[in-house]
Amino acid sequence: MKIAAICRILLPVLVSLLMFNNPVSAYQELEECTVGVASGRATQDGRPMIWKTRDASYINNEVVFNTDGEYNFIAVFNAGNTDSPWMGINEKGFALLNSLSSDLAKHEGTGSYMQNGTFMYKALSTCADVAEFQSLLDRSNIKGRMTCANYFVLDAGGAAAVFETANKVYWKFDANDEEVAPDGYILRTNFAMNGGGNGGIERYRRTTEIMKDFYNTDKISHREILQEQMRDFVDAENNPVELPFRQKWIPSAPRGYIQCRKSICRPTSVSAVVIHGILPGEDPQLTTMWTMLSQPAASITIPFWPVGKTPVLVDGPQTAPLCDISLEIKQKLFDYIVNEDSKRTRSSMNYLDTYKLRDEDGNGIWKITRPVEDDILEDAENKLNKWRKNGVNIEEMLKAEADYSSMAYETLKKANEMLDKKDR
Repeated sequence: MKIAAICRILLPVLVSLLMFNNPVSAYQELEECTVGVASGRATQDGRPMIWKTRDASYINNEVVFNTDGEYNFIAVFNAGNTDSPWMGINEKGFALLNSLSSDLAKHEGTGSYMQNGTFMYKALSTCADVAEFQSLLDRSNIKGRMTCANYFVLDAGGAAAVFETANKVYWKFDANDEEVAPDGYILRTNFAMNGGGNGGIERYRRTTEIMKDFYNTDKISHREILQEQMRDFVDAENNPVELPFRQKWIPSAPRGYIQCRKSICRPTSVSAVVIHGILPGEDPQLTTMWTMLSQPAASITIPFWPVGKTPVLVDGPQTAPLCDISLEIKQKLFDYIVNEDSKRTRSSMNYLDTYKLRDEDGNGIWKITRPVEDDILEDAENKLNKWRKNGVNIEEMLKAEADYSSMAYETLKKANEMLDKKDR
């Protein structure tokens, strides 16, 4: 057996053992995500949404169409491991994503029934809606799950909620309940209201500020989340950083480099999605997973639907080529390291060269990538409007996925080549 394959088998076991010995520190560098849910009353188009920026040690992510369960589903997986989806939609329009909440480990009871990822696989492959997901939680409370997570869900009927989930107990927060969510949306990072922790509190405060601004301006849209919230950078006081950063973050760092360990968009961010639900009466297969593979600043958004096999560019034989090229770009963006804290992983200490994203003249990789992303988003929205009116066309949907993936890949190649020339 290859070393890489052995590592894929042993690492989840090691992480599980570490979590129960030291639940906070074991996962601190492995899973630190920024997540949210909005009911239809909080969004611009009346459709519910859930979203997640995933921070993890698994940098190779893929978008895979799974047909092995009761319901087919599309999801983001770690490359080479299709047992644990981290955000996805099934053909019934039920969608699910999570954030680790280690503070929930303090609640009494231990479980032997499925960890976070395998539990999510079970849910996506067997639950048609949020009510069935809650029923699954009720049944698994008896045996006890190996879960310490916030689960964010929506379905084709408009349900949108958060479940703070420990081993044998859970708490539901309904985004449609005005007493629970006065403005119709709920946010979390890596803590639970019933856990008492503060994991990712800086990101929680920042995303709260951003979403409040979105909501008060013109309610919440998927494009704002994808292009602004998921690419947000802050300084040490949690204030937004204007790009390019024209000063020195610390005396030893070159001008323009920023440390974004406390930002939503971080060195450890490995993928991001906004799952966009439907209005009553629309086809559940129109539920859309707007997806960025790899670090959001170095990626381009592509929509996917739970209708068929995804393109090889996002589901390769070993890794996804689209993710691979984005990782090359990320390495060139986060290319300055200060060993300021030996307790943190090396990747979390990298500083980002903001001038490579956008300089004073508007040049940089975003000048190449952002217009193409805008074109993809606009074209996809036009197609969605047509399918909502005339009915789902699976052939057109799969072709669109392939076309958008190719557009994104070729554009990222150009951005990568530009960075190569810049570094010479």
